[in-house]
Amino acid sequence: MTCFYCNGETEEKTKIHAATLEKCVIIIKNVPAHICKQCGEAYFTGEVVQKLENIVDRLEDIIKEVAIVDYVDSAA
Repeated sequence: MTCFYCNGETEEKTKIHAATLEKCVIIIKNVPAHICKQCGEAYFTGEVVQKLENIVDRLEDIIKEVAIVDYVDSAA
């Protein structure tokens, strides 16, 4: 995959994704992403985005302040 910003080459890695909501912050570790080797821009596949949205939706109503979860454990 090529980076849309700088045309650099991307590589598959994992990263941390943070969702800042009205009542809480949800930090999701080990999220698979394509990350540009040149500028560091991260891209998620549609499947990963859907799973991230599902994780956030499940936790939004039960978390009061901050939650840290692992993508691999939570995406299933």
